[in-house]
Amino acid sequence: MCGISGFVTFSRAAYDADAALRHMNRRLSHRGPDAEGYFAHENVFLAHRRLAVIDIAASTQPMTTADGRHTIVFNGEIYNYRILREELRALGRHFATNGDTEVLLQAVAEWGDGALQRIEGMFAFASFDKADQTLLVARDHLGVKPLHFVANATTFALASELKALIEHPAVSKDINLDALGLFLECQYIPAPLTIYRDVSKLEAGHALRLNVRTGDIARWQYWSVNYQQKLSVCEGEATDLLDAELRRSVTSMLVADVPLGAFVSGGVDSSVVAALMTDLTGKPIETFNLGFLDQSGRPDTTQSEHDEAATVAAHLGSHHHALMVKPSDVTDAFGDWVNVFDEPFGDQAALPTMLLSKLTRQHVTVALTGEGADELFSGYANYQKRVAEEKISAILGASASPFPSLLAMLPAAARKDRLVKAIMQPKAKRYATIPNVFDRALQPTLFSEGFLAQQKTHIADYAAKFYDECNASDYIEKIMYVDMRLWLPDDLLTKVDRATMAYSLEARVPYLDHRFVEFVARLDPALKQQGKTTKYILKKLAASYLPTEIVYRNKQGFVMPLSSWLQSSLKPHVDAALGTDRNGRSRNCSNGSNGSSSGGLAKRGLFREGALAKIQAEHASGRSNHAGRIWALTVLEQWFQRYAPEFSL
Repeated sequence: MCGISGFVTFSRAAYDADAALRHMNRRLSHRGPDAEGYFAHENVFLAHRRLAVIDIAASTQPMTTADGRHTIVFNGEIYNYRILREELRALGRHFATNGDTEVLLQAVAEWGDGALQRIEGMFAFASFDKADQTLLVARDHLGVKPLHFVANATTFALASELKALIEHPAVSKDINLDALGLFLECQYIPAPLTIYRDVSKLEAGHALRLNVRTGDIARWQYWSVNYQQKLSVCEGEATDLLDAELRRSVTSMLVADVPLGAFVSGGVDSSVVAALMTDLTGKPIETFNLGFLDQSGRPDTTQSEHDEAATVAAHLGSHHHALMVKPSDVTDAFGDWVNVFDEPFGDQAALPTMLLSKLTRQHVTVALTGEGADELFSGYANYQKRVAEEKISAILGASASPFPSLLAMLPAAARKDRLVKAIMQPKAKRYATIPNVFDRALQPTLFSEGFLAQQKTHIADYAAKFYDECNASDYIEKIMYVDMRLWLPDDLLTKVDRATMAYSLEARVPYLDHRFVEFVARLDPALKQQGKTTKYILKKLAASYLPTEIVYRNKQGFVMPLSSWLQSSLKPHVDAALGTDRNGRSRNCSNGSNGSSSGGLAKRGLFREGALAKIQAEHASGRSNHAGRIWALTVLEQWFQRYAPEFSL
C-alpha cells in the first residue's frame, strides 16, 4: 500500500516544480514510510511513497519499462498479478522484479486501457506514455483506494489524499459550499465532489486519459455490475458456490511478504473472513477488536462487541488482541482526526477505527476486513423496511396521485418522516443513503439564507443517478446498489483507508473483489433477504464456520457511546466547537463574525442565529437525541480550525 502524487504543467510554471512535487509527496509519508521516489520528464512530474508488502527488496517506484516509454506510480495491490505475469511473458514481456507493480506497468504497456478489464485488485494509479504523450489515471472497481485530482487551464494534478494535493501552488483552496451542505446532510461528501471547489474525486470504476500537451481529458466508466444474468441454482448449490468464491477472494488477499491479520468485530462478515483465513493458512491468525469503556472504566455492554469478538477468536484459536477505548482516548485523538481526514467527515466509527489500526500495526502490516458484505447481501434491516414501504409509496406517490402535493404543505418536521418523504419523491430518489444528519426538509429552518442559496444538489440527486444506472429488476438490489456506489466508497471505505493508512497499515476487503461482487449480483435476491432475515445466504455459509450464537445474533453497529460521552468528557470540545456554553447558549464572540475559531461554528455564517444552541439544548435536556448531529458539527469545526480558520460566509 502506498501514496501517489504528481502533476502536469501546460504553461511555464512560476514555481519550483521539483520542490512542489517533494512537498506533495512528503505529505503522504504515513501511507508509505519505507521509501520515496520521483520522476520528471519535461512537463510531467510523478512521485510515490512506498509501504513494502510484496517483493520488499525490489519494486520501487516510480517504475519505468526497460525501453523508457512507460512510467507508473501505483497505490494498492493487484491480486491476480502472478497469472497476468505468465500471460504477459507468453506475449514476450520481460520482468526484472517479482512484484505486482511491474505486472501492472507491463499490462498497461501491452494492453493500454484494456488492462483495466484484466486486473483484479484495489488500486489507484497514473501511467505516463512518453510516446503517446498521455497519462492514464484509474481507480479500482469499488473505490477501495482513493484518488483526487485538479484539472485547470495551467495544471493537472493528482494525489491519494487532499492534504498532498493542496500543497501544489496551482490548486485553489476555495471551499465548495454545495459539498459542505451535502456533508451536513449525510456526514460525508459524495464523489466526484470534495470540500474544495476545484478538486474532484475520481469515482470508483472510472478512468481518465490526459493529453499532456493539450490538457484534453477523456473520462469514462470502465466497470459496472450486471444483475440480469441470474444463476439457476438451489439454496445448497448457492451456498457451495458462495463458499468457493469467497475462499478464492480471501486466498488472493493472503499474498504478502509481511505479517497479516484480521479485524474481527464479533459479527458475521469479518468473522467469516477470519475463519477462512484460519482454514486456508492452517494456523492461528492474529485478530483485532475494539470495545468501549463507560465513564467509570467498566465495559459498555450496550455498545461494545468485544465479548462476541472474543468468542469468535476462541472458536478459531486465534491470537486475539482487544483494545478497550475510554472517553479520554477520543478527546486525545481529536488532533490526529483532522490530520487524517482532510475534508469534513462525520462517521463516528472512524475515530475508533484509527485507534484499532494503531494497535493492529504493532503486530501486522496487512489486515483483512469485512467491509462491503452488508451492501451485497442486504445486511441492513433498513432495506427490508424500504421494500415494504415502497408498496405504499408506489401507490400514493404515483404520477397521478394528489398526495405529493398535499404532503408538501405539511410542516418541515412532518415532511422529514421517511414514508412521507418517499411519497413526495420520484422512485429513483426515494432511497438516498443510510446516514441522515440534517434532513433536507429541515435545512431551511437551520441553515442561513446565504448558505441555503449555495445548495445546488442533495444526496437524493446522487442516489437517483445510481438507481437509474443499475440494471437490476428487484427493488432491493437497486437500493443496495445505490449504497454500493455512494455510501460504501465515500463513507465506509474512506473511513477504513484513511484510518489504517494513518498508521501505515494496509486493509484488504475480500467482499469487494470485483469478481466476487459480480458473482453475488447473479444470486437471487431472495437468497440475500428472506423475510426478516438479513444476509440469508451468507449466514447459511457462516453457520459452517462459526458458533450459532454469533451467526444469528442481532446486528450491532460499530459506533461510540456518543450520547453519554457528549454530555461528559466530550462536552468541553462540543461547547468550543459549536460556540455555545455548557447550557447550550450561544457565546458572544468579541471578534464579531470574522470566522475566527474563538466563536466556533456559530460564528461562521452557516447557521441561523440560535440554531446550534437549540440543537445542543434539546440534546442536553433529553427532548431529542442529536448525538450524531452534534458529532458531525464538532468535527466540522475541528476541520475549519485546522484547514480554514478564517472562513466565514
